[in-house]
Amino acid sequence: MIHKNVQMMDAGCVLFQTEKPYGIVLGGVKREMEKYGKVLRKTEFNPEDLPETTGDCDLFLDWSAWHRLRCIACKVEEVGIVGKTDEGEEIHRYAATFKEGNANAPIRKIFAWGLAILLLLISIFIKSPIPRFLSIIIAIVLGIGIVILLLRPSQKAQSAIRSLCSIIAQAK
Repeated sequence: MIHKNVQMMDAGCVLFQTEKPYGIVLGGVKREMEKYGKVLRKTEFNPEDLPETTGDCDLFLDWSAWHRLRCIACKVEEVGIVGKTDEGEEIHRYAATFKEGNANAPIRKIFAWGLAILLLLISIFIKSPIPRFLSIIIAIVLGIGIVILLLRPSQKAQSAIRSLCSIIAQAK
């Protein structure tokens, strides 16, 4: 299921050259994206079902988990012919543009904020050997750290885009 409430942002663009035609190049990009989940081609999804900020794309990957919503959109375009091979085949230049979106699922937000509030309540109502005002300050600092750590953007999604771009850049 594609989640519409994910903000899609530009994640990278890679230029590469090959003598292969557009269809084979698109299939190769799709095969690399399939390492992360099911990839849909443009004919397999309705553009209205995608997040509004996706724009035009040829491939769409939704690899969400129960705690995080993640998706990647890819547009592959031919940007010209750069020459010919020794056998006389044309060498095409392509651009693969990626958009990446991720958001925290409601359960993750509830867990992060609940844990921060629980720390604050413990510091207020449980007796400790340190002064109460100091334990409240420590609980607030720890709570902010927990919220930032749990609700930050997905590092896994960012490394996936870097990996896809480097693999595609090396393609022949």
